[in-house]
Amino acid sequence: MEIATNLVTGQNWDMSNAQEKLLSEHTYSEMRPERIGHRLTLLREALGMEKSEIADALGIERTYWSRFENGKRPISDTTAALLCERYGVTLDFLILGRWNTLPLELATKMRSVEARLQAN
Repeated sequence: MEIATNLVTGQNWDMSNAQEKLLSEHTYSEMRPERIGHRLTLLREALGMEKSEIADALGIERTYWSRFENGKRPISDTTAALLCERYGVTLDFLILGRWNTLPLELATKMRSVEARLQAN
């Protein structure tokens, strides 16, 4: 039996080095688990949810959500898709950090959360 050890990394494990070199520095930076985790925090707080609440709503372990949000684990495709379906966030925002694809109301709430976090 072989155990996969490449699931929890500091890099996006789905991309080959050749593909990474094709991305702009900005895009590559936005795809890092730490940046995605920051956006997950903005989303969760804009929704008025605790970490445990969103994890339970998504049917994932609470520790998984914390790892996603803290940038310790890349978000899974399934979890990202669930967030899109249930809360109206876009993959463009989650993965690439593109605010212009979000519904206006959600973007406004997340901008407010971001401003509050930056003020602290």
